[in-house]
Amino acid sequence: MARKIIVIGGGVIGTSIAWHLAKAEAGDITLVERDKLGAGTTWHSAGNITWMANSDRSIRAAFDTLDEVAKEAEQETGWLRTGRLYLARTAQSLAWMEGQAPLAEAAGFESRLIEPRDAVALNPLIDPDVLVGTWLNGASGRVNPADLTAAYARAARRRGVTIREDCAAKAVRVEGGKTTGLATNDGDLSADLVIVACGLWSRRLLAPLDITLAQWGCEHFYIIQRTDPPLPRTMPSFVSPDDSIYGREEVSGLLFGCFDTDALTLELDNGAPPDGFAFSLLDENWDQFGPYGERAVRLFPGLQDAPVHRFVNGPETFTPDGEPLLGPLAEIDGLYVATAFNSGGVTYSAYAGQLMADLITGSAPGFDPAPCDPHRFGDKAADEAWLRGKVAGTPAGHYHARHT
Repeated sequence: MARKIIVIGGGVIGTSIAWHLAKAEAGDITLVERDKLGAGTTWHSAGNITWMANSDRSIRAAFDTLDEVAKEAEQETGWLRTGRLYLARTAQSLAWMEGQAPLAEAAGFESRLIEPRDAVALNPLIDPDVLVGTWLNGASGRVNPADLTAAYARAARRRGVTIREDCAAKAVRVEGGKTTGLATNDGDLSADLVIVACGLWSRRLLAPLDITLAQWGCEHFYIIQRTDPPLPRTMPSFVSPDDSIYGREEVSGLLFGCFDTDALTLELDNGAPPDGFAFSLLDENWDQFGPYGERAVRLFPGLQDAPVHRFVNGPETFTPDGEPLLGPLAEIDGLYVATAFNSGGVTYSAYAGQLMADLITGSAPGFDPAPCDPHRFGDKAADEAWLRGKVAGTPAGHYHARHT
């Protein structure tokens, strides 16, 4: 008899895992989602995917998977290869980019160092006088997170996965140190294996089992401004490492967000909003976001008077070291986690799905699982003050770490 496997969470991570497990013929798979697919954090993701030398294999897996799942599901994912402009305001950033460019070329991707005045042809908002150099990374683009999630789900269903929306996980059932199933608002489900992939809510769900995950939610921001001129969808996305901001075109305007220093951790139970927080956002927070808006105006002076179309404060889950929590939990046989993707769930959904399928089927892992070991922080994960202090510094590490 096939093993019964339950995946908790219908975001881009959970649906990817379900599809990868089905491809690996891992068992009889059911995915449960407390609301609708894409709820939680997936729906408000910016959806950027960018190749970098230090993540070559996982990003190549993303590119390959985008094509594969779209074909299998017969459904578009919204993938658009635009390239990404890295903007250097300091000699240190330019030196880093000069080191990255040949690595991209050696990997077979378009890569060009561009004079700031020439970069205006790629992004008309740029003030070239504030830059010392730019680098175009051609192996970059954007995806529609809702479409990608729907494609994973459709392909999974075609391979026999049962997907139950409006089915909220209440408690993982355990007997004799082994997973036996899941209690939901729609009755109990039996299972041999349970994979907790419910993002912000993973720590709270496992707390009654005396399992403490080293993750916590933070406020996380981007805004969309109407620009003059309107921007084409094909415009390269951008990153300014010196300013800790990133962005791309959105509805002919500019979407830009930040990975802020001293991020605001959530003052909520186990770092997660209430269960009813499905397609919701936190309140606007201009005090925290304002300094990054000023940095964006310095790069793109036309934003000074551009109307704000939308402010998105969508919480994301972070860990102390910026790596996710992926793998089996030693405390209970048959219990796994795939959570805390540090605002990179869309990018790393293929990586997570493949690694989890390998671990569960006993195949040789295609990726090294050690950096994502959910136990790597030991007892410190239970120290809320320590955890929140560390996590508050994680978002800014997305860019600062490149120069260390």
